[in-house]
Amino acid sequence: MILIFSDFGVIGPYSGAMRAVVHRNAPDITVCDLMVDAPDRNPRASAYLLAALSREFQPGDVVLCVVDPGVGSQRRGIVVECGGVFYVGPDNGLFEILIRWSKTCRVRVINWHPENASASFHGRDIFAPVACMIAKGEPVALGDIDVGLRYVPPQSWPDELSEIIYIDSYGNLMTGLLAAPGWQNRNLKLLINGQSLSPARTFSDVALGQGFHYRNSIGLCEVAVNCGRADQAFGAEIGTAVFIKPQN
Repeated sequence: MILIFSDFGVIGPYSGAMRAVVHRNAPDITVCDLMVDAPDRNPRASAYLLAALSREFQPGDVVLCVVDPGVGSQRRGIVVECGGVFYVGPDNGLFEILIRWSKTCRVRVINWHPENASASFHGRDIFAPVACMIAKGEPVALGDIDVGLRYVPPQSWPDELSEIIYIDSYGNLMTGLLAAPGWQNRNLKLLINGQSLSPARTFSDVALGQGFHYRNSIGLCEVAVNCGRADQAFGAEIGTAVFIKPQN
């Protein structure tokens, strides 16, 4: 499959234009919009979200990733191969957490650049065609690159991020904190904007309108309100800090 991860949204021409290139260049390969509402122009938050979503991928898949506020700058395009899955996109930290998590990883720089590529839409003009070439097994100009010499090596980013990294359409708040199975049994208190929440297994385990935190379906700690909106209840947005500590 070719899976698309972007912050383009569904309004405007960008998602459709990039997807059209994929369909035109790889008509026999299944294309899936994994998400088009990744954190807006935020490679840092998106890096933790993409890494958590990587459990959806299988060897041979190509993930076309475009969260690229530095498009047209000196940042390079790269292909990252982790566990047989290929990720194509900008070298701006978007793949940083994936690289850390991967037992086997190879990073290569994209040396293919068509003459008519725009300065501001590399997703359509460079990354999408390269993703198709890889998916079809065609040769593409790639150069080896030392992981430590990437254009933006964000070594200061923590392995887990104690912040809200994504807000879904229901108002649920995903954090960049990993939650192991049995998270609800660890008796951990989560603090967000001065409010304290206890853990639960899932929505139906708490009363209607009650807030809680839990291990979500992709293994992250998530803040939610049963049949309510956690973003409104706790005044949260992407980047809002959360704190975890044992309950007394």
